[in-house]
Parts: sequence; structure tokens; C-alpha cells
Amino acid sequence: MNISLTDSTGHVLVLTTEGRAHTFDAVTCSPHADGFTVLTSLVGRSVSRAQLQAACDQAVARNEVCVLPIDVSSKWRVLLTPTLRSLMSSSRVEASRLMTDLFRASQAVGVEANALLITHFAHVRKYPEPHILGIFDTLKELANGSYQSLKVTCIEIRSDHLPQFEANARESFAAQLPVAVDRPQAARH
Repeated sequence: MNISLTDSTGHVLVLTTEGRAHTFDAVTCSPHADGFTVLTSLVGRSVSRAQLQAACDQAVARNEVCVLPIDVSSKWRVLLTPTLRSLMSSSRVEASRLMTDLFRASQAVGVEANALLITHFAHVRKYPEPHILGIFDTLKELANGSYQSLKVTCIEIRSDHLPQFEANARESFAAQLPVAVDRPQAARH
């Protein structure tokens, strides 16, 4: 799925679930440093487990996005975004707040991401609708201003959740999506 969103300056942001079709310069993941996690696979052995755990603890304690130092990955900037545990509808507001924080961090001096990969939903069992809708709320709000240098945002989501994700995206961004025009068909005699 690819959806082109245009902000008030005319800048286009592509929201996609097709991560293999893009190259990313920033990635966000959950602050989990224990065992084999997305985070540990991203940073490898470039940082000690104690330092990594301290960064995770800080992101969780502050409940805000943490930008890891540039040298933790030669491939991309790594951002830690706290994980929401609740799927109650009230978590939509918190997801939106965290997405706003993530956007700001992705555009901060020294990061200035063009393409952001969001990995949080790649392995979830239950579809996180309030979280997804919160992210969409933020993208719509940001469209009133500017997406700045961000050109692509990819949300990794399990394939069995794609139909619901796409339905939520179509509904959330209906005002920005082109309207399909039905062509009249020739009368058959």
C-alpha cells in the first residue's frame, strides 16, 4: 500500500507498507534491549548492552522518543519510541503524541530523515487500531504545516493485519486521496 499525502507547502509524503521498495535513513523501534530484538539487530555490537539498556530505560522513564548516537549504526539513525501497552481507545491520543514526538526527533538537527521506518507493528498479535489511528491523526495534523524533509514513512505491519490497516488508511485519508471516476460504459444491445 502506498498513499501520497500532501502538506500545506505542497510537499508530498508517501505512507507505505512496502518497506522493501524503499531505502531508509532512520528507523524507530521499541526500547527493548534484552535478547534478540529489533533494536539489538539494528545496533549489533556497536554499543554496550549497558549503554543500550540505559537509553531504553531513559526513553521509557521519560515516555518520549530517544535518538541514539549517530555511531550506533552505520546504516541509519536509530530512534527509540516507547511502546504503548493498552489497546483501549484512549491510547489513540497517546499514540498521536508519541508520533508527533517521533516526527520532531526524525527532523531534528543531525537526523533530518528523508525516509522513516516504523517497526513497532511487525510482530503484534492483535491489530493495534487505536495506535494506528493515532499515527494517522498526527500525519493529518502535520499536513496542515510541513512534513519538512520527510518523503517516505513506512509502517511495518503483519500481513494478516494489512486489510484492516488499509481500510483505516483509506478512511483516515479519504479527503486527501484522489476520487475514482466511474467511466460510463457503452450500452449493450
